[in-house]
Amino acid sequence: MTRTRFASAGIVCVAGALAASAALSGTAHAAAPEFRGVVLTCQDSIGNTWATNGAGELGSSDPGGTAAQKMKLTTPMTAPIQIPPNALTTTMRTVQTSGAGAGTAWDFSGTLNPPMNIGNPIRLGPVPAASRLAAGTKVRLVDTSGAAPSATNWSVKIESHLGGVTVFTYCAGGQATGTDDFTF
Repeated sequence: MTRTRFASAGIVCVAGALAASAALSGTAHAAAPEFRGVVLTCQDSIGNTWATNGAGELGSSDPGGTAAQKMKLTTPMTAPIQIPPNALTTTMRTVQTSGAGAGTAWDFSGTLNPPMNIGNPIRLGPVPAASRLAAGTKVRLVDTSGAAPSATNWSVKIESHLGGVTVFTYCAGGQATGTDDFTF
């Protein structure tokens, strides 16, 4: 093979690799985190009220690629006991607000939390969506502020198995007034 042919073959290979890389990147790219205020009333299955119209913060993250997007929540509640890492199972209900899938429910769920000492804000997640949402999907926390939190009315559900006792905490409410949707 002559130098000219060898150089031409090398250029074609490099150009092909760059084109394939660009095609594979598509729309599955990492997005900057977004944060929104939430207002929640939280009550557990035993009957304890932990927050009434308390302010918290909901955040999104998108790792890009094929991995599912995630949500994390700083609740308006404080830890009544020491909570070990990854001891709380959290489900956050969101709803798609625009496009062909408007009205579709998207739950973010998992068992991930940092360790918390008594009095620390309860932080949950980041927990993933069941599958990757399409690029441009807009969601917001389901608004359940019209009724008290219960097993059938909640935007956030927390399940704990501490000290041999299973307790569910249900939080009703939604995103703070005037906050935008999350865009993935």
